[in-house]
Amino acid sequence: MAFSSDLLIKINSGEFVFKKLTWDGIIKPFKCNHLDLADFLINDAKIYLKYLRYTTFIIESSEITVAYYSLANDVLKLDPKVDTDLDDKIKLRIEEKDHSFQEYMFSQNVFPAVKIGRLAVHDDLRNNGYGTDIIRLLVASFKNNNKTGCQFITVDAINSNETLKFYEKNGFEYVTVYDVNQESRQMYKILI
Repeated sequence: MAFSSDLLIKINSGEFVFKKLTWDGIIKPFKCNHLDLADFLINDAKIYLKYLRYTTFIIESSEITVAYYSLANDVLKLDPKVDTDLDDKIKLRIEEKDHSFQEYMFSQNVFPAVKIGRLAVHDDLRNNGYGTDIIRLLVASFKNNNKTGCQFITVDAINSNETLKFYEKNGFEYVTVYDVNQESRQMYKILI
């Protein structure tokens, strides 16, 4: 899927407009029980766009903003003494014929990634598969149209049972156990 303006996409049996937020774009009403997520879309997304911090993508019906997500470039930094588990998971995905690349890759401790800065679904549509469909679209877009090189999708997930379970269900894993009592948890999804 190419990121251009005003595409029609199918999500969860419905057809919606998918667009990249622009400085002069109109944001349709959006209701979200997490005030920070609603506030970001309405009050901050255009400012973050202006200063090249996040790019926001909107999925909308004729009346409302169905969902949105914001993306930024990121890196996944590993501590080789601690993160051997992740090394093993990545090694399993690299073909034997690419052994020299595997050696190069694991001499590194920083990997290219894209960060989901925000992802939210309108309150009236939550728990109906929209968020999972958005994750699938994101994965497909980076695997099929990877313009910058990106091996991981990362997120600093809100440390709530509901949010963490959503990302776990969608194949994300925790970067560390050291943030278990923090406001957010670092998570990643391997794209290779």
